[in-house]
Amino acid sequence: MALNSKDTLLKALQLSPDLNDEAIGRNISAIITVAVDDETHQPSLKTVYDNILQYHEGSSLLEPLDILPDLLRCHRKEAVDLISLISENSSPKEVLIVIQETLEQLTQLSREDKDEDEEEHVSGSAQCLINVIMLSTKSVPRLILGKRTALSVVSPLISGVSSAVSSLESHFTRDSGRSLLARVSGMSEAFYKWIFKTGSEANVVEAREIIRLLLDTSVLACASCIRASLCARAFEMYYPRLTLSSAIEPEWQEGEQAMLNVLTTLRVMTLSPQDVLDNPTMSSLIILAHEQQNYPLPKDLSSKLHSMLITSIQMNFAIDESLFLIFRCVTQDRTQPDFPADLATSLCIVLPALASTHLDPFIRHFSLRLIALILAQLPSILQQQILLTLASDAELPQMRAAAIGLLKEFVLEALRVPALSEEQNVLASPLLIRSFGPILFRTMPPDYLSTVQVADDMEKSLEPSRIAEVLSFYYVLLQRDRDNKTGIRNPDTIASVESSLLRPLRSFLEKWSNAEAKPILPVISLQIGLERIDNAVRTIQSQ
Repeated sequence: MALNSKDTLLKALQLSPDLNDEAIGRNISAIITVAVDDETHQPSLKTVYDNILQYHEGSSLLEPLDILPDLLRCHRKEAVDLISLISENSSPKEVLIVIQETLEQLTQLSREDKDEDEEEHVSGSAQCLINVIMLSTKSVPRLILGKRTALSVVSPLISGVSSAVSSLESHFTRDSGRSLLARVSGMSEAFYKWIFKTGSEANVVEAREIIRLLLDTSVLACASCIRASLCARAFEMYYPRLTLSSAIEPEWQEGEQAMLNVLTTLRVMTLSPQDVLDNPTMSSLIILAHEQQNYPLPKDLSSKLHSMLITSIQMNFAIDESLFLIFRCVTQDRTQPDFPADLATSLCIVLPALASTHLDPFIRHFSLRLIALILAQLPSILQQQILLTLASDAELPQMRAAAIGLLKEFVLEALRVPALSEEQNVLASPLLIRSFGPILFRTMPPDYLSTVQVADDMEKSLEPSRIAEVLSFYYVLLQRDRDNKTGIRNPDTIASVESSLLRPLRSFLEKWSNAEAKPILPVISLQIGLERIDNAVRTIQSQ
């Protein structure tokens, strides 16, 4: 590219042709100061950047101490381009002064109450921090160390960035959070390489520790910004037939790339997934969830992250990563040992709340599938205990119908697959009816049918859907348990179910049909279920 003369530069910037370099620098600083706040100002920031770039001594005319404070708070591309130019060419000592002052101001300002223009202020602070990190990445490693070490230079900067990130964590948007993760990763990698090249082994060890802390802080602060749809992508791959509409977020790739940048920096510092897990924090959970599928997870992941997985779900924090890690442990990663029973039990306590009450319907559905996958890893006696709890849970009535659906899955599997050991599967034995019968074959509460007066009572209640699931379970069990392993076909069992549930239900439906002219869906569903059972029972009794 042909370089322009000084006259061309001065003409483009509307400056007098007889100015010396010092005066030109002052005038360029003045132009930039005004143009940062006024996009219509001429000459514009873009004009300044383009002409500085095309003048062979252009970067020397930029005064970092004068113009960086204004440029750093500007989000426009031309401002970022000028910052990049300064970081690569201007005095790193002067740049370092601005970086230190700006980090202190950011941390202080973020702690002050801003009654007016708070949103704009915070957004500008987030962009300023991102610009500071970008500036540091290229400029700081250009410093001539002298008697100082690279570690002594970057330590206070890393601390300052970490404080600023923590102070602004609740204000990062999806895009700014992703950008921050990418910039922090780039800066961390540049600093580590500089220390590795110039410092002692002890310096490198300490650098690895403080940079890891910075990455942890940044990942936690931006956890809600990642949104890489780990669970949705895994679900659509694992359950293609159950995917009616995609729950994958648009532009999820940018979130995934932000975390890949973090992983790359960890690799540069020779930190493996096992190293991340050996000193587990909540950020470890997020980082490990984004590990590439061809990279095996540590075998002790489940045990070391047990409490953090539970806490994450209870706090609704990093839910995508937490659920995906569990999913990967029980489905995709065959290096894992048997799923720990204590973790399975803990998860089956917290996941039902997620499956019942989370605002996102996909998370509710995925959580229910996870419960099924976890239960499949357990012996039948634990399956029975957990499903009994879920099927009778008074605090989560939404879960009771879903639990019966899960029970049906596992009972059918138990009936289909012969026992692999001498231990009998309790779900394919008379214990099934003895344990679940008192819960399933009655209404909840026992007087529910007598409380229903109008259609609205049925449509707003969760009990009709639970009864429908019970009827479906009973019908399928009558049909499939041909060897009567569970005792479901015993005359006394059939009579007991008839007495406790079917007769009261039949009476209720007859009265309803006589009183209500307009059929409603819950009633129709119950009528169909009851008719199927009556036909199945008649067939059995006639044999």
